[in-house]
Amino acid sequence: MHLSLSSSGLTFEPCTWQPQVLQKLESHHLVVWSPETRARTHLAASLQAYLSTQPATEVCVLHGRAIFDLEGLCAQLEGQIIVDGIARTIDGSGGLVSALRSRVSVPGRALTRQRVILWHDADVFLRARPTLFSRVAEAIFGVSGEFEFAGEAGLFLQRCVFLGSGSLEQAARAPGSAFRAWHDADGSGFWSLVTGLGQPPVSVCSVERLLGDLGQRPGDDQSREALA
Repeated sequence: MHLSLSSSGLTFEPCTWQPQVLQKLESHHLVVWSPETRARTHLAASLQAYLSTQPATEVCVLHGRAIFDLEGLCAQLEGQIIVDGIARTIDGSGGLVSALRSRVSVPGRALTRQRVILWHDADVFLRARPTLFSRVAEAIFGVSGEFEFAGEAGLFLQRCVFLGSGSLEQAARAPGSAFRAWHDADGSGFWSLVTGLGQPPVSVCSVERLLGDLGQRPGDDQSREALA
């Protein structure tokens, strides 16, 4: 059985959803939302514990309540990704894109084959700096696609799970948002050319629907569950 964020109406037993999410992450980034902070935290903690058991997998946890700008984001990433430091820029030498491209082997451990970023309360940054958030999201999607479709060092998957409230879900579904289209600042279509993707591969699902414990909530239209 596969994780379905589309119109099939499938739900999952509580003991099986984590492997299904992992399988979905092979092809998509995820936006997982709920109006309940506790529900989001519970899902993220369970997913983090499961991912940590997977071989050659690196899990980066971002605490979004303290992320309002690049300073907050880069400060947390510097404690998650092995880099000398991250310049508080998106592009350019040593900036966010450069850090996301970093893949460092640790002596005595197998080379990491997968990195999953769990971004709690991502909607805090979205509300504080919507344009900057869009550029950050695009950088994450673009570098991830670059690894898969333009990399020369073997297959490496990098995915982000954005967790937040209904405002994050609304932004993720909005036509033309960073979750649905490339927004290259210079109009060059760089990420589309590099990755060969017409749009970022992102799927949206509510926590309640994913866990299958409360059934379909009002407004959680099954026919709209997939963005990709």
